[in-house]
Amino acid sequence: MPDLSRLLAPSSIAVVGGAAAERVVRQCVKLGFQGPIWPVNPTRSDLAGVACLPSLDDLPGVPDAVFLGVNRHATVHAMEAISRMGAGGAVCYGSGFAETGHDDLQAELLAAAGTLPFFGPNCYGFVNTFDRIALWPDEHGCGRHERGVAIVSQSGNVAVNLTFQQRGLRLGSMITVGNQASLGSDDAIAALLDDDRITAIGLFLEAVRDAQQFADVAERAAAKGVPIVALQTGRSEAGATIANSHTGSMAGRAAAYDALFTRYGVATVRTPAELLETLKLLDGGGSLSGRRVVSMSCSGGEASLVADRGDDTKLVFEPFTPEHRSRIESTLTELVTVSNPFDYHTFMWGDRAAMAGTFGAVLAGPHDVTMLLLDAPPATDNDPTAWYVAADALADAAEATGRRAVVVGTLAECINEPFRRHLGARGLTSLLGLSEALIALDAAATIGEHSPHSRHAAVIAPGATRLVDEAAAKQRLAAAGISVPAGRVAEHQAVPAAAADVGYPITLKALGLAHKSEVGAVKVGIRNGEELAIALAAMPRTTAGYLVEATVTDVVAEVLVTVRRDPPIGWLVSLGFGGVTTELWNDVTHLLAPVTTDDVKAALRTLRSAPLLTGFRGRPPADVTALAELVVRLTDAVVGSDLVEVELNPVLVGHHGATAVDALMIVEDLR
Repeated sequence: MPDLSRLLAPSSIAVVGGAAAERVVRQCVKLGFQGPIWPVNPTRSDLAGVACLPSLDDLPGVPDAVFLGVNRHATVHAMEAISRMGAGGAVCYGSGFAETGHDDLQAELLAAAGTLPFFGPNCYGFVNTFDRIALWPDEHGCGRHERGVAIVSQSGNVAVNLTFQQRGLRLGSMITVGNQASLGSDDAIAALLDDDRITAIGLFLEAVRDAQQFADVAERAAAKGVPIVALQTGRSEAGATIANSHTGSMAGRAAAYDALFTRYGVATVRTPAELLETLKLLDGGGSLSGRRVVSMSCSGGEASLVADRGDDTKLVFEPFTPEHRSRIESTLTELVTVSNPFDYHTFMWGDRAAMAGTFGAVLAGPHDVTMLLLDAPPATDNDPTAWYVAADALADAAEATGRRAVVVGTLAECINEPFRRHLGARGLTSLLGLSEALIALDAAATIGEHSPHSRHAAVIAPGATRLVDEAAAKQRLAAAGISVPAGRVAEHQAVPAAAADVGYPITLKALGLAHKSEVGAVKVGIRNGEELAIALAAMPRTTAGYLVEATVTDVVAEVLVTVRRDPPIGWLVSLGFGGVTTELWNDVTHLLAPVTTDDVKAALRTLRSAPLLTGFRGRPPADVTALAELVVRLTDAVVGSDLVEVELNPVLVGHHGATAVDALMIVEDLR
């Protein structure tokens, strides 16, 4: 990774251009930058009161950081000049490069830069409030902090919006990467990890430029204990199209990104509010070691809301143990029922000592975090005293027990700035919005529960491809140690003899078709010659022949298993509810190769259909070990080979064994 210390924490700055460059000067002055600022503009006497130099050749020294706020062609020429003089790095604000199809101009920019690192083009730059620097041509809301979180964004305007947050987040650094022509999000993360003032890192990404480099920095962040949270867009077909036109990045499949983030302990969220609240939680105390949560409120309605919204996460609201419940009950009247989520009623409202006693009894349990729902009156003509008492009681209990607690506003606007500041002064993180709070807690637990994995396998995008017929595909699978049905390929007139040789019941398939069930090209469970004749007459004629196979009768569940190249991320392993209704149920989970049998078993347990494998309604369980071993063998056979995609749908998992009864195989056409 390049050394970005001069660029991100410069001693001197040059800004080139007009209006945008002038805004950068203003932002640096406002933030309190102490080094020299050298504006370069041949037609202006000054920018924001700082005298201009007519050209880069007139600079009194070599700048550590340069902001290029000129048009795209002038950007290329200026880049060549600052590279030649040995500048520390640059921000390229101009657009009209790869994001608009002008890849050739972006290549010229890279060539002009040589070894000089730069963010962009099509990039807003960065704000570093720790070192009082803002190569940023717009307004921003980053306050001055000595410690806090950083965000790396591929979108400049989203970055601006995120800095305007009014949620109490200590946002100390914002870096935008634009087209990632020179420096990418991975380079920005690596540089931030060199700064011990950074407590957590947020990402707003449309695409990862290099999945292996991303893995490098994610592993480094996990080892250092700096959590990463990602909001990745371009997940829908329309979103991917927009992302491609926005920054020239290929967004790729959402499933591959989710698998990448999961493998390296990066939590994912879906909205900007969730990103900010998760970062605030992590900044206020780091990740969670588990998902056991206790919720407290003085309303049964609020308790019900928590229980309902909690179903959208993997958080666990465990019932109190009898001993723990008795301890809590000893602090209450007999009119209060103790359960989790916990409605403590209002009998003690306004009594700090009584509330601290109950809250302390709750916090003394084995859970990972306690949340208190506390919506305070926002208006200045209201009296919020009782709400401050409740907050202080929670803080007292947290201090006495040494356990972690947070305050949650059901609505974001119900924890105003004065109340939020009071909570922060008492060591309590305030999470704004119930749904966002639960997502944040879930994300923090995802990070805390992560254990290191081996590095995922790199992938290269294929060239031309071709479909392998099913019979040949199954021969290749069998050679890899994957169980397939006994079978033979036969011409139309030889099918009856082949069926007799294989032995009834048989399955008949017409070869040369990708999705046979959709065109009536497969018949399962043919019991005799008469049924075979009927099935053969109804089946589409094919010159590729017919596959006659023994029908698998030991079936507990049908499972989809797919391994495919998914550039630029890796080899994606997909597991799910199988059969002809796979798309209808959309019950699929994803991993990146390589995988182990333990990885596969853990992934299978996350499926909604998992009970079908473990003995649903008293049925015998499926041979999950055999299924996991099949997935590992398939993955090992596919990764690094000429195979582009192998889809086994279904794999029939029985009481003993797992058999791939249908196979779609695509290979690179190297002919």
